[in-house]
Amino acid sequence: MGSGIKRSSIDALPHEVAIVDADGTIVAVNEAWRNFADENHGTHPADWIEENYLTICEQAENALSSEDVADNLRAVLSGDRDRYQHEYPCHTPDPQQWNRLDAYRFTHDGDPYLLIVHTNISDRKHVELQANARAEQLETAIEVLQHDLRNPLNVIEGYVELLAADLDDAETIEGLQQAVTRITEITEATLTFAKSGALSETELLSVEDLARTAWLSVATADATLVVEDSHRIIGDRRLLLQLFENLFRNAIEHAGPDCRVRLGVVETGFYVEDDGPGIPPSVREKAIEADYSTRGTGGLGLALVQAVVQAHGADLTISAAADGGARFDVTGLDVPPSK
Repeated sequence: MGSGIKRSSIDALPHEVAIVDADGTIVAVNEAWRNFADENHGTHPADWIEENYLTICEQAENALSSEDVADNLRAVLSGDRDRYQHEYPCHTPDPQQWNRLDAYRFTHDGDPYLLIVHTNISDRKHVELQANARAEQLETAIEVLQHDLRNPLNVIEGYVELLAADLDDAETIEGLQQAVTRITEITEATLTFAKSGALSETELLSVEDLARTAWLSVATADATLVVEDSHRIIGDRRLLLQLFENLFRNAIEHAGPDCRVRLGVVETGFYVEDDGPGIPPSVREKAIEADYSTRGTGGLGLALVQAVVQAHGADLTISAAADGGARFDVTGLDVPPSK
């Protein structure tokens, strides 16, 4: 195979490729590498040819600058390692670019060489960074729960015990104890979920049954729940109850104590909407972040709803209801096959 064909084949690769000799000197690069150098204002003369790649790694002003990177590349050159891979933020005019370095050893005329490949992994890395940001929001939710729920619960439990000793109203005391127990269950379940990020158990569930059960656990005042339609879904009952409870509380808080809440279904999920003022488009995305409230006060907001939805591999969409209120669509849930 002639040198021209070899050059053409390496130039055909979409990734930036360089060949490094035993001393770490760059002896050849492909077209993608040269184009990258041109696009970045020709920072490196002659496309890095005859530059020492190991020295560049040690002196770079980004995550490629770790001495460990150069040491690992030397280990591949010496044969102590078969290959090496490293991800790093790339120093380019686009501050959001991430690259992956792959290094492979080969020999030519008895001498060792490195095949260096730089791959743009920005899209995948941005998804990972967003997921990490969500995890940090969930961590905030955990802290809010621990601080804002556990301490008051201890106080409430103490008062319930005092009331039980002084009052002869067993029904009232039982109701208080059930409420405290339910809050404790929600707190513990949420903490467990937030730390594990996984569903505990899934089963076939009726959307209407879930909603009506959750409605009974919420201080609904004069609010009304209207079930327009229902079907069955597959999910974690405990987490979905929390989802509905949070949606109902949100509706009553923002639409008023006498609001009307409607529940309906879509092909792979359901929706909950109210007749309140709605959520402005400019804050809908931010509304699902931890420690955010559409009224400007601290709290969990809709972050837990979003966390439950994501745990089920589904999607949460906030839009305007037909009468101007807020509408929450949960889609992409597992549903049993239609008969």
